[in-house]
Amino acid sequence: MKRCLPMFTRTVYDETALEDCFHELIHARVAEQDKIEIGCLIQYFMILKTHGLMELPIDIAKHHQGQGPDFTLCSNEGFIGAEMTKVTTADYQVWLKKRLNYRPIRDLDFYTGHRPEQRVAELAAMRVLRKNYKIENYYASVPEMSACDLVLEEDGDTAMNEAVLMALMQEKIAALRIQRYRRVSMISGSVLYYAINTKQAQVLYAPEMRPAWLMPSAEFRQPLFQ
Repeated sequence: MKRCLPMFTRTVYDETALEDCFHELIHARVAEQDKIEIGCLIQYFMILKTHGLMELPIDIAKHHQGQGPDFTLCSNEGFIGAEMTKVTTADYQVWLKKRLNYRPIRDLDFYTGHRPEQRVAELAAMRVLRKNYKIENYYASVPEMSACDLVLEEDGDTAMNEAVLMALMQEKIAALRIQRYRRVSMISGSVLYYAINTKQAQVLYAPEMRPAWLMPSAEFRQPLFQ
């Protein structure tokens, strides 16, 4: 298979350059699927940077669909892949809203019943399992990659108990027969469930401020009425 050049590559040396990179990425004219993946990566990076878990400098590359993981990142950690995937679909959310009780779990021992935390954890584990079967393709496409991280994205429109959801996801993912990703994390709304499958697992929160790079570009800031 012929290897294509990445869709987007940037070398980021400091926080100012990182914000410029985010601004360029978020306003790039790309396909809808690429836009979703880019938005997920930006939110992931933003939370890591806020909590001191992202080191600079870093090289960021966005790959074309079917040409390896969604992104590759080169930093002091090595040459690492980063794959983004949705945990919930629109159809699943519609079914959830119609069928399930939305009250969050307050008791860590109370895991029974159709609870949002339980359903999301089960679906997350299913996504991880399915993505495990694709990881060989990522290494074949990018042979210099030393490891690959998986970042799940959940819609985050249901109130959930973070401690319960983290515990359930750790239990479900640990039970998988195959798990080859270095680090599995999940974004749900403004919450990042970081490194679920490792001893460094923790729940992190997005910063409350709205960064400048998230503001609409000039062409979209025209007044509605003249």
